Amino acid sequence: MAQRPSASPSRLRVAHVSPAYFGDDSVIGGGERYVSYVARALREAQAALPFALSQAMFAIGRKDLAFDDGGVPVTVFANENPAAHVMAAMSARLWHALREFDVIHVHQALTLFGCYCAVIARSLDKTLVMTDLGGGECSLLLEHGGLRLADGILSISQFARSLVAPYFRGPHAAILGPVDTATFSPPAAPNRRREVLCVGRLLPHKGIDRIIDALPAGLPLRIVGRPYDRKYHALLVRRAAGKNITFVVNANDADLLASYRSAGLFVHASTFIDCYGHQVSKPELMGLTTLEAMATGLPVVVANTASLPELARDSRFSLVFDDVAGLRTILANFASGRWPAADASALARRHVVDCYSFPVAGRQIAEFYAAVHAERTRL
Repeated sequence: MAQRPSASPSRLRVAHVSPAYFGDDSVIGGGERYVSYVARALREAQAALPFALSQAMFAIGRKDLAFDDGGVPVTVFANENPAAHVMAAMSARLWHALREFDVIHVHQALTLFGCYCAVIARSLDKTLVMTDLGGGECSLLLEHGGLRLADGILSISQFARSLVAPYFRGPHAAILGPVDTATFSPPAAPNRRREVLCVGRLLPHKGIDRIIDALPAGLPLRIVGRPYDRKYHALLVRRAAGKNITFVVNANDADLLASYRSAGLFVHASTFIDCYGHQVSKPELMGLTTLEAMATGLPVVVANTASLPELARDSRFSLVFDDVAGLRTILANFASGRWPAADASALARRHVVDCYSFPVAGRQIAEFYAAVHAERTRL
């Protein structure tokens, strides 16, 4: 068998491709934020890498667009499949745009868009890394073996890895994070209120109704998130009646940071079975907002759901609840000052910086790219 020429160990060119991007004119969601964070993390990790890494991001939108995201160029191509769901977005121009890269990292991999980009990568003979960010469960990639097109899979938690592992036997890493610990940092002069904060899209699987139901009388709750489901938003408003609850449905990044810095506790309550009785297979693949909250020094409480317990490793600043009754007990202890510990803020911040910050996670991701690329180009 003829050997392929080995990739140069001194340089790696990476393209991130996603069906959407983080923005008001696209999608405001954790999956879209994740792509941006990975690219920025790789930039911050560059000084610690033994090779040069260049990168660009490509997404699909309503119209052509180009902008800079933290020093990473972003190109948006107009959707050529406009009648379809956003996760089925396509553009033939991706094929030409991706020819100059060594590694193609497909985000929202288990979608029609993911299938499309996997075929492009294979046709260009590029190293293909795929990541499931919760956008779909395409049978072509799972039951019908399409994931075998990938050279490596990067999962965003052990839970996410467990869902994909039965369908892929190649290189597979689970890397939590990254999170922007420079932006999401504690306030210079802490003045935290005894207030509970919840951040997330207002969708039934986020379990926000469970936080409302568990809230002790008089304890304030601030809910920050876009109302993507009007019926569920109305249900939350009804359940909040008579309680000290504030809804913030149009927060920008500055508003979000201010909420993190002023609250006293963060709660993430995603669930496998929502309030309507619907089962959700992937309610939370990572829980990025929980990492952001801890980065600002917030103690956190998370549901015993999917990946969330992976984020709560130290009871001094993080707890896990099983049901509404359990959450009610934790919130009562918070309201009375029995939990968390006095040094919880500093401990939470240090934990995230040491484990999930851009330099730490960025280096892990870059090393995974390099290992997968080296293996593919070896023969």
